[in-house]
Amino acid sequence: MAAARKKGTADSPGSSQQPSRSRQPDTRANKAGFVAMSVLRRHCIPINCLLALALAFYVVTVSSTNPNQPDAVTRLLTHSVKPLQKALHVIGATMRNLQLNYVAFKDLWNENSNLKAQIAALESERNRLFEAKLANDRLMELLEIRTRILRESVAATVISNSASSWFRTITVDKGSAAGIHQGMAVITPRGVVGKVVSVGENTAKVLLLTDHKSGLDIITQRTRVRGIVSGSVDGEPVVKYMGRNEDVRAGDRLITSGLDGTFPKGLLVGTIVDIEDEAPGLFQRVRVSLAVDPLVMEEVLFISDKPKHVFSSALDEVPEPASSATP
Repeated sequence: MAAARKKGTADSPGSSQQPSRSRQPDTRANKAGFVAMSVLRRHCIPINCLLALALAFYVVTVSSTNPNQPDAVTRLLTHSVKPLQKALHVIGATMRNLQLNYVAFKDLWNENSNLKAQIAALESERNRLFEAKLANDRLMELLEIRTRILRESVAATVISNSASSWFRTITVDKGSAAGIHQGMAVITPRGVVGKVVSVGENTAKVLLLTDHKSGLDIITQRTRVRGIVSGSVDGEPVVKYMGRNEDVRAGDRLITSGLDGTFPKGLLVGTIVDIEDEAPGLFQRVRVSLAVDPLVMEEVLFISDKPKHVFSSALDEVPEPASSATP
């Protein structure tokens, strides 16, 4: 037993030294691997670039030396890179399509903006031409009625309406400088408007038939019954001084009588719309719808009491006949 212990104790130092000698190579290998991994991690990008360059150089060299028979490495690289090439091709095609679509969309957007601007300009021009046509039609109507009336006349444009319900007037853009004076008759191609009450140098004010201070001598076109068309406080025109026994009915047209010396005879004033026989007094109440709406007038014609000298210049040029010589 003592000999075994001694042998064991004698062998124990040797046994403890044997493992330490075997661990030293492993520790060195681990340190070398750690250093290599750290170097690879630090310089992975340059190393990968060098490897890629070397591989590309190899492929180019092999392809140039023997292009008809690629080696195994070239085939392997070709097969391994083929999916990446397809993906890159798809991405490139998609990017090109997006670029082309963007350019086309930008061109379409610019063209659409230009077309919208052109449409707006054409619409404005169309509206201007349409307004010019309407104004021309109204002026042609004024010219036609002006040629039929054998009095001096002046055309003007309405520039404002009276905002008061007590005084119903309009203002035009011509006055005494154009020959307009107080008391002139004012008409349109549709009918009678009113009478001039005040005149400035470049403007004139017209009292409408709807004003309660107005009054116009008229006759019914069917039965020639006389009356006075006047406005009222509420703006509703009526015919005054028509007796209860007079032959008038709804729908009769009212025209100027020409007896007041201001308005020519035969101009349309309005139409009878209602007759109230139950009103007290000697006269019946007759409501009238005027031929001219004061709110929609744009041009009016002023009629003077002076006759128009149509042939005066022609007569002045005709020589007087020579007196007959006595034999």
